[in-house]
Amino acid sequence: MPFGDAVADRWISGTGRGIAVRLPGVTGFSDDPDEALARVAADIEAAQRRAERAVEVKASIDRVRGRARSARGEVVVETDATGLITDLVLDDAALNLRAADLARLIRETIAAAGRDAGIRAVAVTDDAYGEGSTISAHLRGELDARWRV
Repeated sequence: MPFGDAVADRWISGTGRGIAVRLPGVTGFSDDPDEALARVAADIEAAQRRAERAVEVKASIDRVRGRARSARGEVVVETDATGLITDLVLDDAALNLRAADLARLIRETIAAAGRDAGIRAVAVTDDAYGEGSTISAHLRGELDARWRV
């Protein structure tokens, strides 16, 4: 059946023709009108709460910062949850490195800071929606693909 778990019943009408489809969790408008309106109002209120919560979670993720420091401290990087560098500090000792070595060290430290920010962003969604939530799993998958979190 194309509607998954939907239950198809004969439509009770004057002609007896047609099919009525009932989807689990979907308000039936042939039910008591007051009950149907109350369910719709409750659904709208629940959707508004979810939307408000999503805005709060996004704001929390926007504030996330990840930090990393190279082993000897020549490079310190801070990124946001998207991986954008928000701070980069090079110690004077970094200038003693060969250019190729410094470039590699900067890339590695950026990746480490990005992973740290990703872990923190997933923690925000885990707190908001639960560790096993679809949203956390999706974010974890995106960050894993980007940073190998």
